[in-house]
Amino acid sequence: MNGNRAFWALVTAAVVIRATVVFLACCLMIALSWQITHHGADVLRSGRAWAGAALLTLSAVGTARSARRLWHGLRAARTVDVRLRTLSVDESPAVRATVRKAGLTARVEVVEDTVPFAFTHGLLRPRVAVSSGLVTSATSAELQAVLAHEAEHARGRDPLRTLIANVLAVRHFTLPLLEHLRTVFSAERELAADRCAVTHCGVGAVAGALLKVGGTPQWAHNAPAAAMGGRSLLEARIRQLEGKDAPYSARAGRLQVALTAAGGALHVWAIAGSAWLVATTPLACMFGGH
Repeated sequence: MNGNRAFWALVTAAVVIRATVVFLACCLMIALSWQITHHGADVLRSGRAWAGAALLTLSAVGTARSARRLWHGLRAARTVDVRLRTLSVDESPAVRATVRKAGLTARVEVVEDTVPFAFTHGLLRPRVAVSSGLVTSATSAELQAVLAHEAEHARGRDPLRTLIANVLAVRHFTLPLLEHLRTVFSAERELAADRCAVTHCGVGAVAGALLKVGGTPQWAHNAPAAAMGGRSLLEARIRQLEGKDAPYSARAGRLQVALTAAGGALHVWAIAGSAWLVATTPLACMFGGH
C-alpha cells in the first residue's frame, strides 16, 4: 500500500465510523430521555442502555483525545513559524539558484543553526526550512537532492496530512490498525520523496544527503512536519537506493490485529445496542420503522 492509499484508507475508515457514532449518539440522547420518561430509570440497567453508555463514552473520549492532539499540533506549528522568523537569514546566490531548480522559489527559509537539517512545515502553504549548517556542509548536488525531497513533501501537503492522520488515529484509539495506516502513510511518503530526489539528482546525491542531514531540531519535533533526516526508516531508504525489493512492507503486528478485532467488536456491540434502543422509541422511523 502506498502512502496516498494508506492516508485515504485511514480517512475513509475514520469518517465512516465517526459519522455512524455521531448520528447514533445524537439519537441516543433523545431515546434515553424518552425511555426514562415512559418506562422509568430501570431502563438504564438494561443491556441496551449499557451499549448506549459505551457508545457515548467512546465518542466522548475519542473527541477529547483528538481535540487535544489537534490543539498541540496547531500550537507546535505556530511555535515553529515564530522560531523560523527569528532565525531566518538571507540566502546566498548559490542557494537561491538551487532553490529555483527545485521549484521552491519564495518557499525556502535558511535558518541560522550549525546542526544540518531540513524539513517541510506549514499546513496551508508548506514551506521548507534549511539550516545554515546543512548549506555549509552539503555539496551543491546534495543540497539540490535535499530540496527535491522536501519539494515532494510540499507538493503533497504532507504536514497537513500528517496532522490529519495523527488526529484521526488518536481519536479511534480502540482500533490500532488505523495507527498502522498512519505509520504506513508517513513511511511511504518519505520513500516517495526519496524517489523524487533520485529522479532529479541521482542516487549518489541522495545517498550523500542522507548521511549529512539530521532529523528535525528539538524545537520543531512536535510540529506536523516532514523531514528528510528521519532515522527510523534509514534501512528501508538505503535498500531503495540500492534498487532492492519493496523498501517498506511492514505488516501490522498480531497484537494490533487482535486489539483491533476486539475494538471492532466493542463498536459493533455498542452501535447495535444503541440502534436497538433507539428503534424502540418514536425515533424508529429514522431507521425505517413504523
